[in-house]
Amino acid sequence: MDYSCLSLKTTHIGSLPFEDPEKAVDLILDFVDIPAWPQLSKLKNESMLIQFNEGLPGFEREKEIINTSSSNFEEELIKFYELYFEIIERKNLNLLKNFSLSEDYAKGFKTFLKRIQNLNFPIVKGQITGPFTLATSLKTENKEISIFRDDLKDLITKFLTLKALSQGLELKKVSSIVIIFLDEPGLSGFGSSSFITLSKDLVLSILNEMIEILTNFEIITGIHICANTSWDIILESKVNIVSFDSFNFYDKLIIYKNFLKNFLKGENKYLAWGVVPTNSEILENISLEEIIRKFKSQLSDLSSTLNIPKEEVLRKSLFTPSCGLGSLSESLSIKALELLKNFKSFIIKE
Repeated sequence: MDYSCLSLKTTHIGSLPFEDPEKAVDLILDFVDIPAWPQLSKLKNESMLIQFNEGLPGFEREKEIINTSSSNFEEELIKFYELYFEIIERKNLNLLKNFSLSEDYAKGFKTFLKRIQNLNFPIVKGQITGPFTLATSLKTENKEISIFRDDLKDLITKFLTLKALSQGLELKKVSSIVIIFLDEPGLSGFGSSSFITLSKDLVLSILNEMIEILTNFEIITGIHICANTSWDIILESKVNIVSFDSFNFYDKLIIYKNFLKNFLKGENKYLAWGVVPTNSEILENISLEEIIRKFKSQLSDLSSTLNIPKEEVLRKSLFTPSCGLGSLSESLSIKALELLKNFKSFIIKE
Protein backbone atom coordinates (compact mmCIF):
# COMPACT_ATOMS: atom_id res chain seq x y z
CA MET A 1 0.00 0.00 0.00
CA ASP A 2 1.24 3.49 -0.86
CA TYR A 3 1.19 5.61 2.30
CA SER A 4 2.47 8.79 0.64
CA CYS A 5 -1.14 9.91 0.19
CA LEU A 6 -1.19 10.71 3.94
CA SER A 7 1.37 13.49 3.61
CA LEU A 8 0.18 16.94 4.77
CA LYS A 9 -3.43 15.81 5.10
CA THR A 10 -5.85 17.02 7.76
CA THR A 11 -8.24 14.87 9.76
CA HIS A 12 -9.97 14.99 13.14
CA ILE A 13 -9.88 12.80 16.22
CA GLY A 14 -13.51 11.72 16.33
CA SER A 15 -15.87 13.38 18.79
CA LEU A 16 -18.06 16.39 17.98
CA PRO A 17 -20.53 18.29 20.20
CA PHE A 18 -23.60 17.56 18.10
CA GLU A 19 -26.56 15.24 18.52
CA ASP A 20 -27.60 15.35 14.87
CA PRO A 21 -25.34 13.01 12.87
CA GLU A 22 -26.23 14.69 9.56
CA LYS A 23 -25.04 18.05 10.83
CA ALA A 24 -21.83 16.50 12.17
CA VAL A 25 -21.04 14.73 8.89
CA ASP A 26 -21.72 17.91 6.88
CA LEU A 27 -19.22 19.79 9.00
CA ILE A 28 -16.54 17.14 8.64
CA LEU A 29 -16.87 16.97 4.88
CA ASP A 30 -16.50 20.75 4.65
CA PHE A 31 -13.32 21.05 6.64
CA VAL A 32 -10.94 18.07 6.54
CA ASP A 33 -9.08 16.10 3.87
CA ILE A 34 -9.56 12.73 5.55
CA PRO A 35 -13.07 12.57 6.99
CA ALA A 36 -13.72 10.42 10.05
CA TRP A 37 -17.15 9.29 11.16
CA PRO A 38 -18.36 11.50 14.02
CA GLN A 39 -18.67 10.29 17.59
CA LEU A 40 -21.57 12.19 19.17
CA SER A 41 -20.17 12.22 22.67
CA LYS A 42 -23.11 14.13 24.17
CA LEU A 43 -25.11 10.91 23.79
CA LYS A 44 -24.57 8.50 26.72
CA ASN A 45 -24.07 5.46 24.51
CA GLU A 46 -21.28 7.24 22.63
CA SER A 47 -19.06 7.93 25.62
CA MET A 48 -15.57 6.44 25.43
CA LEU A 49 -16.26 3.71 27.98
CA ILE A 50 -19.57 2.57 26.51
CA GLN A 51 -19.57 3.09 22.74
CA PHE A 52 -17.49 0.08 21.70
CA ASN A 53 -18.65 -2.37 24.40
CA GLU A 54 -21.88 -3.48 22.78
CA GLY A 55 -21.72 -7.28 22.86
CA LEU A 56 -18.75 -7.50 25.24
CA PRO A 57 -19.29 -10.58 27.45
CA GLY A 58 -20.42 -9.55 30.93
CA PHE A 59 -20.69 -5.84 30.14
CA GLU A 60 -23.43 -4.01 32.06
CA ARG A 61 -24.08 -0.64 30.48
CA GLU A 62 -25.75 1.07 33.41
CA LYS A 63 -23.02 0.17 35.89
CA GLU A 64 -20.21 0.32 33.29
CA ILE A 65 -18.70 -2.92 34.62
CA ILE A 66 -17.87 -6.42 33.44
CA ASN A 67 -19.95 -8.73 35.62
CA THR A 68 -17.94 -11.95 35.67
CA SER A 69 -20.31 -13.55 38.16
CA SER A 70 -23.40 -13.25 35.96
CA SER A 71 -25.08 -16.54 35.13
CA ASN A 72 -24.34 -16.34 31.39
CA PHE A 73 -20.82 -14.84 31.49
CA GLU A 74 -19.00 -18.12 30.84
CA GLU A 75 -21.38 -19.02 28.02
CA GLU A 76 -20.89 -15.60 26.39
CA LEU A 77 -17.13 -15.94 26.79
CA ILE A 78 -16.99 -19.33 25.09
CA LYS A 79 -19.17 -18.08 22.23
CA PHE A 80 -16.95 -15.01 21.80
CA TYR A 81 -13.73 -17.03 21.52
CA GLU A 82 -15.38 -19.40 19.04
CA LEU A 83 -16.29 -16.40 16.87
CA TYR A 84 -12.81 -14.91 17.26
CA PHE A 85 -11.22 -18.17 16.08
CA GLU A 86 -13.55 -18.43 13.10
CA ILE A 87 -12.93 -14.84 12.03
CA ILE A 88 -9.19 -14.49 12.62
CA GLU A 89 -7.93 -18.03 12.03
CA ARG A 90 -10.41 -19.26 9.45
CA LYS A 91 -11.07 -15.86 7.84
CA ASN A 92 -14.84 -16.26 8.07
CA LEU A 93 -15.41 -12.51 7.76
CA ASN A 94 -19.19 -12.81 7.46
CA LEU A 95 -19.21 -13.33 11.21
CA LEU A 96 -17.90 -9.80 11.74
CA LYS A 97 -21.51 -8.64 11.50
CA ASN A 98 -21.71 -9.67 15.17
CA PHE A 99 -19.29 -6.84 15.97
CA SER A 100 -20.53 -4.04 13.76
CA LEU A 101 -21.37 -0.63 15.22
CA SER A 102 -25.11 -0.32 15.69
CA GLU A 103 -27.23 2.79 15.31
CA ASP A 104 -27.86 2.79 19.07
CA TYR A 105 -24.15 3.14 19.86
CA ALA A 106 -22.79 5.05 16.88
CA LYS A 107 -25.41 7.23 15.19
CA GLY A 108 -22.79 8.93 13.05
CA PHE A 109 -21.29 5.75 11.61
CA LYS A 110 -24.05 4.60 9.28
CA THR A 111 -24.89 8.20 8.37
CA PHE A 112 -21.26 8.73 7.42
CA LEU A 113 -21.15 5.56 5.31
CA LYS A 114 -24.28 6.55 3.40
CA ARG A 115 -23.13 10.10 2.79
CA ILE A 116 -19.68 9.32 1.43
CA GLN A 117 -20.38 6.17 -0.57
CA ASN A 118 -20.45 8.11 -3.84
CA LEU A 119 -18.11 10.97 -2.97
CA ASN A 120 -14.88 9.12 -3.86
CA PHE A 121 -12.82 10.10 -0.83
CA PRO A 122 -9.46 8.32 -1.30
CA ILE A 123 -8.92 7.98 2.46
CA VAL A 124 -11.32 7.78 5.41
CA LYS A 125 -10.76 7.36 9.12
CA GLY A 126 -12.38 5.52 11.99
CA GLN A 127 -11.52 5.30 15.66
CA ILE A 128 -11.97 3.08 18.68
CA THR A 129 -11.11 3.17 22.36
CA GLY A 130 -7.69 1.58 22.79
CA PRO A 131 -7.14 -1.63 24.78
CA PHE A 132 -5.05 -0.04 27.54
CA THR A 133 -7.61 2.69 28.18
CA LEU A 134 -10.56 0.31 28.22
CA ALA A 135 -8.83 -2.38 30.28
CA THR A 136 -7.67 0.14 32.89
CA SER A 137 -11.09 1.79 33.08
CA LEU A 138 -13.49 -1.16 33.13
CA LYS A 139 -13.84 -2.87 36.51
CA THR A 140 -15.54 -6.08 37.56
CA GLU A 141 -18.44 -6.39 39.97
CA ASN A 142 -15.77 -6.74 42.70
CA LYS A 143 -14.01 -3.52 41.63
CA GLU A 144 -11.07 -5.39 40.12
CA ILE A 145 -9.47 -3.40 37.29
CA SER A 146 -9.67 -5.55 34.16
CA ILE A 147 -6.06 -5.11 33.06
CA PHE A 148 -4.84 -6.85 36.22
CA ARG A 149 -6.70 -10.01 35.22
CA ASP A 150 -5.08 -11.82 32.30
CA ASP A 151 -8.38 -13.32 31.15
CA LEU A 152 -10.14 -9.94 30.99
CA LYS A 153 -7.15 -8.15 29.45
CA ASP A 154 -7.11 -10.76 26.70
CA LEU A 155 -10.87 -10.60 26.22
CA ILE A 156 -10.91 -6.80 25.93
CA THR A 157 -7.97 -6.74 23.49
CA LYS A 158 -9.48 -9.39 21.24
CA PHE A 159 -12.97 -7.90 21.46
CA LEU A 160 -11.73 -4.45 20.46
CA THR A 161 -9.74 -6.04 17.64
CA LEU A 162 -12.91 -7.51 16.14
CA LYS A 163 -14.83 -4.24 16.65
CA ALA A 164 -12.03 -2.32 14.92
CA LEU A 165 -11.74 -4.85 12.11
CA SER A 166 -15.49 -4.82 11.49
CA GLN A 167 -15.45 -1.02 11.39
CA GLY A 168 -12.38 -0.91 9.14
CA LEU A 169 -13.77 -3.36 6.58
CA GLU A 170 -17.10 -1.50 6.44
CA LEU A 171 -15.18 1.72 5.77
CA LYS A 172 -13.24 -0.06 3.00
CA LYS A 173 -16.52 -0.43 1.12
CA VAL A 174 -16.56 3.34 0.59
CA SER A 175 -12.83 4.09 0.36
CA SER A 176 -9.80 2.05 -0.66
CA ILE A 177 -7.59 3.43 2.13
CA VAL A 178 -8.76 3.26 5.74
CA ILE A 179 -7.14 4.54 8.93
CA ILE A 180 -8.21 3.39 12.39
CA PHE A 181 -6.99 5.33 15.42
CA LEU A 182 -6.75 3.64 18.80
CA ASP A 183 -7.69 6.39 21.25
CA GLU A 184 -5.52 5.91 24.33
CA PRO A 185 -6.00 8.74 26.85
CA GLY A 186 -5.49 6.17 29.59
CA LEU A 187 -1.82 5.87 28.65
CA SER A 188 -1.24 9.25 30.26
CA GLY A 189 -1.52 7.30 33.53
CA PHE A 190 1.10 4.69 32.63
CA GLY A 191 3.79 4.59 35.30
CA SER A 192 1.57 6.24 37.93
CA SER A 193 1.14 4.64 41.34
CA SER A 194 -2.12 2.97 40.24
CA PHE A 195 -0.40 1.13 37.40
CA ILE A 196 3.17 0.87 38.64
CA THR A 197 3.18 -2.92 38.25
CA LEU A 198 2.25 -2.79 34.55
CA SER A 199 5.25 -3.24 32.28
CA LYS A 200 6.12 -1.59 29.00
CA ASP A 201 6.12 -5.06 27.39
CA LEU A 202 2.54 -5.67 28.51
CA VAL A 203 1.37 -2.41 26.96
CA LEU A 204 3.26 -3.09 23.74
CA SER A 205 1.84 -6.60 23.51
CA ILE A 206 -1.81 -5.51 23.64
CA LEU A 207 -1.29 -2.57 21.29
CA ASN A 208 0.68 -4.63 18.79
CA GLU A 209 -1.83 -7.48 18.90
CA MET A 210 -4.51 -5.14 17.57
CA ILE A 211 -2.19 -3.31 15.18
CA GLU A 212 -0.82 -6.49 13.59
CA ILE A 213 -4.26 -7.90 12.81
CA LEU A 214 -5.54 -4.62 11.37
CA THR A 215 -2.34 -4.32 9.30
CA ASN A 216 -2.92 -7.84 7.93
CA PHE A 217 -6.16 -6.50 6.48
CA GLU A 218 -4.38 -3.45 5.01
CA ILE A 219 -5.84 -1.03 7.54
CA ILE A 220 -3.52 1.83 8.51
CA THR A 221 -3.27 2.27 12.27
CA GLY A 222 -2.78 5.28 14.51
CA ILE A 223 -2.55 5.82 18.25
CA HIS A 224 -3.90 9.07 19.65
CA ILE A 225 -2.94 10.43 23.06
CA CYS A 226 -3.96 13.99 23.90
CA ALA A 227 -1.77 14.31 26.99
CA ASN A 228 1.70 13.19 28.01
CA THR A 229 2.83 9.57 28.29
CA SER A 230 5.89 7.35 28.05
CA TRP A 231 6.28 8.10 24.35
CA ASP A 232 8.95 5.42 23.89
CA ILE A 233 6.18 2.80 24.12
CA ILE A 234 4.15 4.34 21.31
CA LEU A 235 7.18 5.08 19.15
CA GLU A 236 8.41 1.48 19.52
CA SER A 237 5.03 -0.04 18.72
CA LYS A 238 4.11 -1.22 15.23
CA VAL A 239 1.70 1.69 14.70
CA ASN A 240 1.85 3.79 11.52
CA ILE A 241 0.70 7.16 12.90
CA VAL A 242 1.50 8.73 16.25
CA SER A 243 -1.12 11.38 17.00
CA PHE A 244 -0.22 13.86 19.73
CA ASP A 245 -1.23 17.24 21.13
CA SER A 246 1.62 19.27 19.68
CA PHE A 247 0.10 22.54 20.87
CA ASN A 248 0.53 21.57 24.54
CA PHE A 249 2.89 18.60 24.67
CA TYR A 250 5.49 18.94 21.93
CA ASP A 251 8.17 19.57 24.58
CA LYS A 252 7.32 16.23 26.22
CA LEU A 253 7.55 14.25 22.99
CA ILE A 254 10.88 15.68 21.81
CA ILE A 255 12.52 14.39 25.01
CA TYR A 256 12.33 10.95 23.37
CA LYS A 257 14.48 12.14 20.49
CA ASN A 258 16.22 8.84 19.70
CA PHE A 259 12.95 6.92 19.65
CA LEU A 260 11.35 9.69 17.59
CA LYS A 261 14.19 9.72 15.08
CA ASN A 262 14.03 5.94 14.65
CA PHE A 263 10.27 6.15 14.23
CA LEU A 264 10.40 8.84 11.55
CA LYS A 265 13.16 7.01 9.69
CA GLY A 266 10.96 3.92 9.52
CA GLU A 267 8.87 3.00 6.51
CA ASN A 268 5.24 4.17 6.54
CA LYS A 269 5.61 6.12 9.79
CA TYR A 270 3.85 9.46 10.30
CA LEU A 271 3.27 12.09 12.97
CA ALA A 272 -0.19 13.61 13.33
CA TRP A 273 0.40 17.05 14.85
CA GLY A 274 -2.45 18.31 17.05
CA VAL A 275 -1.86 21.92 16.08
CA VAL A 276 -5.21 23.48 17.01
CA PRO A 277 -5.88 23.70 20.77
CA THR A 278 -9.12 22.18 22.05
CA ASN A 279 -9.13 23.92 25.43
CA SER A 280 -12.14 26.26 25.27
CA GLU A 281 -10.49 29.25 26.87
CA ILE A 282 -7.39 29.09 24.67
CA LEU A 283 -9.37 28.34 21.52
CA GLU A 284 -11.68 31.31 22.04
CA ASN A 285 -8.77 33.74 21.96
CA ILE A 286 -6.19 32.17 19.66
CA SER A 287 -5.45 33.35 16.14
CA LEU A 288 -4.31 31.43 13.07
CA GLU A 289 -1.04 33.40 13.14
CA GLU A 290 -0.26 32.14 16.66
CA ILE A 291 -0.91 28.54 15.64
CA ILE A 292 1.30 28.87 12.56
CA ARG A 293 4.07 30.56 14.52
CA LYS A 294 4.04 27.86 17.19
CA PHE A 295 4.12 25.02 14.66
CA LYS A 296 6.94 26.58 12.64
CA SER A 297 9.01 26.92 15.80
CA GLN A 298 8.35 23.28 16.73
CA LEU A 299 9.11 22.08 13.21
CA SER A 300 12.46 23.89 13.22
CA ASP A 301 13.30 22.51 16.64
CA LEU A 302 12.41 18.94 15.70
CA SER A 303 14.35 19.17 12.45
CA SER A 304 17.51 20.43 14.14
CA THR A 305 17.22 18.14 17.18
CA LEU A 306 16.77 14.99 15.08
CA ASN A 307 18.92 16.19 12.17
CA ILE A 308 16.12 15.46 9.74
CA PRO A 309 15.33 18.05 7.04
CA LYS A 310 12.10 19.99 7.54
CA GLU A 311 10.88 18.79 4.15
CA GLU A 312 11.22 15.17 5.23
CA VAL A 313 9.40 15.84 8.51
CA LEU A 314 6.56 17.56 6.64
CA ARG A 315 6.39 14.69 4.17
CA LYS A 316 5.66 12.45 7.16
CA SER A 317 3.15 14.76 8.83
CA LEU A 318 -0.62 15.05 9.15
CA PHE A 319 -2.51 17.74 11.05
CA THR A 320 -5.44 17.53 13.46
CA PRO A 321 -7.05 19.38 16.34
CA SER A 322 -5.16 18.50 19.50
CA CYS A 323 -7.96 16.25 20.75
CA GLY A 324 -11.59 15.41 20.12
CA LEU A 325 -13.99 18.35 19.87
CA GLY A 326 -16.86 16.78 21.80
CA SER A 327 -16.39 18.83 24.97
CA LEU A 328 -16.52 22.18 23.14
CA SER A 329 -19.51 24.33 22.23
CA GLU A 330 -20.76 23.86 18.68
CA SER A 331 -19.42 27.25 17.63
CA LEU A 332 -15.96 26.56 19.07
CA SER A 333 -15.79 23.15 17.39
CA ILE A 334 -16.47 24.91 14.08
CA LYS A 335 -13.75 27.46 14.86
CA ALA A 336 -11.27 24.64 15.55
CA LEU A 337 -12.01 23.03 12.19
CA GLU A 338 -11.83 26.37 10.37
CA LEU A 339 -8.43 27.05 11.93
CA LEU A 340 -7.24 23.60 10.88
CA LYS A 341 -8.36 24.14 7.28
CA ASN A 342 -6.71 27.57 7.10
CA PHE A 343 -3.55 26.22 8.71
CA LYS A 344 -3.35 23.57 5.99
CA SER A 345 -3.75 26.23 3.28
CA PHE A 346 -0.83 28.14 4.74
CA ILE A 347 1.42 25.06 4.96
CA ILE A 348 0.71 24.10 1.36
CA LYS A 349 1.56 27.64 0.16
CA GLU A 350 4.82 27.52 2.06
